Amino acid sequence: MTSASAAAIAAVTFAALYAGHQIGDHVVQSNSTAVAKGVPDAEQLARGVSPWTGWRACLRHVAGYIGTQAAALALVCVAVPMELAGMVTALLVSAGTHAVIDRRWIVRRLIELKKCHDWAEGPYLIDQSLHVGAILVAAVLAVVVDDFGGVAAVAIGALALVGAALVIERRSATAQV
Repeated sequence: MTSASAAAIAAVTFAALYAGHQIGDHVVQSNSTAVAKGVPDAEQLARGVSPWTGWRACLRHVAGYIGTQAAALALVCVAVPMELAGMVTALLVSAGTHAVIDRRWIVRRLIELKKCHDWAEGPYLIDQSLHVGAILVAAVLAVVVDDFGGVAAVAIGALALVGAALVIERRSATAQV
């Protein structure tokens, strides 16, 4: 594949993933899922709520989110030759990163580090910025990974990311209680 072809496919993949992101994150997701996926916060942890309480809602959201991104990629395939391995790679990266970002603890920590507690739009904008950055990584990897050995490696990485998030959440909860 020429570098121009690779760049074009990465750009189209990014556009499809971004469109799927917008629909999956803002249209498909229900209000109850949006509220539940980031639970618990520090106050709830202090009351004894399990640190993993919101994971079921988060994974339900990610399933719908990835479904919309897959549909967007399938639509693009009508006009652009995309490799199945690349599309699966992009969806795995998007799913893993989206789940971790939507648990909200990374956003809360960034707000603390930036000291921008009074920025009303901050949590949403930081969340969306992290998602867009992850979508860019997913689009680039969609072009780089061209076989199912690479897909397996990405799948292991995505699972490791979620596993690490679970460990961090558990340790953070233990430290706060």
